[in-house]
Amino acid sequence: MGGPAVHERTAVLVVRAWLHGDPPVLAARITYTVDVLRPGEVAVAAAGVDDILDTVSRWLDEFVARAGDEPVTDA
Repeated sequence: MGGPAVHERTAVLVVRAWLHGDPPVLAARITYTVDVLRPGEVAVAAAGVDDILDTVSRWLDEFVARAGDEPVTDA
């Protein structure tokens, strides 16, 4: 019925954020993978909005950069 089925690559990012100290400081633990079908997970600690956003931006950049990777297919 057509050709082999191509699976879309899926990435996942989880942000756990909290405030600590006096005055309060924003902190986060960010865990991510750029392909749920491949082993490997990265965990990063970040402090402040800019640091957290930079980490999320790098994750998205890596995900998009891997768009040329060989697609996963069902034979």
